[in-house]
Amino acid sequence: MSLVTLKLQNLIFPNNKYLNEHWWLQYRGDRMFFNNERKCYILPQYRFSEFFTYFNSFSIKKWKHYTNISNVSLHLKIKGHFFINTFGHYIRNNIIEKEISDDIYYNYDEPTELVINFEQERSSVVAFQISALSECEIYFGYYATEIDEEFVRNVDISIATTTFKKEEYITKNAEMLKKEILYCDEDFSEHFFVNIIDNGRTLNPKDFNGSRMRVFPNQNVGGSGGYARGMIEALRNKKKPTHILLMDDDVIINPESFKRTFYLLRLLKDEFTDYFISGAMLFYEKMNVQHEDVGYVHKDGSYGPQKPSFELQKWDSVVRNEENFTEYDDRYAGWWYCCIPTKYIEENNLPLPLFIRGDDVEYSLRNNAKFITLNGICIWHMGFVMKYNAAMELYQVHRNSLIFQAFSGVCPDIDFIERITDFFKVEIRRFNYDSCELLLESIDDFLKGPDFLLKPDGERIMKEHSALNEKLTPLSDYPDIHVDIDSIYKFEPLKFWQKVFYKLTYNGHIYPKFLLKDEPGVIAYDWFNCPKKQYKRKVLLSVNPYENTGAIRVLSRKRFLKLRHHYKKTMRNYNKNHKRVEKQYRIQREKFTSYEFWMKYLGIK
Repeated sequence: MSLVTLKLQNLIFPNNKYLNEHWWLQYRGDRMFFNNERKCYILPQYRFSEFFTYFNSFSIKKWKHYTNISNVSLHLKIKGHFFINTFGHYIRNNIIEKEISDDIYYNYDEPTELVINFEQERSSVVAFQISALSECEIYFGYYATEIDEEFVRNVDISIATTTFKKEEYITKNAEMLKKEILYCDEDFSEHFFVNIIDNGRTLNPKDFNGSRMRVFPNQNVGGSGGYARGMIEALRNKKKPTHILLMDDDVIINPESFKRTFYLLRLLKDEFTDYFISGAMLFYEKMNVQHEDVGYVHKDGSYGPQKPSFELQKWDSVVRNEENFTEYDDRYAGWWYCCIPTKYIEENNLPLPLFIRGDDVEYSLRNNAKFITLNGICIWHMGFVMKYNAAMELYQVHRNSLIFQAFSGVCPDIDFIERITDFFKVEIRRFNYDSCELLLESIDDFLKGPDFLLKPDGERIMKEHSALNEKLTPLSDYPDIHVDIDSIYKFEPLKFWQKVFYKLTYNGHIYPKFLLKDEPGVIAYDWFNCPKKQYKRKVLLSVNPYENTGAIRVLSRKRFLKLRHHYKKTMRNYNKNHKRVEKQYRIQREKFTSYEFWMKYLGIK
């Protein structure tokens, strides 16, 4: 038996403007400061810092479940007079309990690396606290294990990131990857490679290419085409990776996420080697809030996270985020950060050419994927929050939901047509006629069958549909309309007979116009629907309260009648032909996920 000591997780400190602003995600207690001359963090005398945080606690229960480790130790290089205690938390009967060790005193006149073993037996998450009896200097720290080297796997990760004219983000992330991952002096660096798929063809490959990074100019074939190219190029590399990590371009990334992914993968038990590592998406606008680590398709056809929205600066959120939540049907990992074992991709198993939206959902569901998540493996998504885009949400999402359901037979109990129909009724009563067009076209294009996807026309389609997005202008353009921003998302119910009128007349579309109210109603521009706000109005102002913008909508019987005719025609076509069309999709699924298809589609030689 040959034992080796391996890192499992580094302590991270606020070393950039984002982490510095949210330093409590790394430690709590008294604020430390960095001494640039001595290259260490200073904890002042009689102050304390504890590390039971999202980034610096250690999820011991998960590690022992998924990997072959049996012991965990804290390694800390430190100078000063101080004491340390280790502690952990676990949940019993939905109450969070605590295990804490006795204080251990230390007094070092020179920087010294100490090792402390964790003895907590019940805890799911552990950490430690330092209390300074003199000024203390903290140089670095990490969690480690001692393990037989026969349990250590070879892991090689190819990172694939797709970008489209977002030079600011991709350049910054590429530089970080070069410095912190690809060309650093740590042992994992030779196990990473990066493929940047440039769908906009605006990057100069010479600015990026090196022994461990390459840029591939690509047609604008959306996220699905970009990630498919990344998968293909990873497998065409001289050194075939064991895993391919898919990542968005417009994200803020923490290099420690890649390191923890590598550390975790090399120690996985045999029964978990097929699992996807699903990184969490935290809000850029609220960097302490987690949006999703694993999502699922709801029974009503919507998509969302399996966990509540945790505020990760809170210690109890750190514990609960690592507990097992109900494993819903139809779970998926978002491709903002998703590490997939190469074995899935080698089996002629590439994404569907959906351009954008739903490719990651379909891929997870088609492969019956299982997931591992871990505190600290995450990204912050840029511009994801508070930006409703009708062309995306009403056309692209719904069209692709119908397509991947037909192609792969996933979500068999979900009625996406009913969801589209419900949205149509909501939007037509809110005079949102262009959005109604988008909803109907999502069905119309689905019914064109798989040949509709043979040509890479996604960019053209997106441009055409984006032209139907509502054009919002500053609220100052509407001085005669009173807007109470705070009440935009306040719900008020209709009374029974008001509901009857609202539904039967499609909110006044088939009702004498002179009996409707002249005063404009003020409504939300996005999904939020409050019928009372638009009840019996001739004119509506749809408002984006985050940007103080709005757009006027005017009741139009002409548009209403035209859309109702379009709706009836579309539904007749769907009811008559959908089974035949679905069969066509199903028959051709293997073709559309094959290497041969994608090589031709992407023009790769």
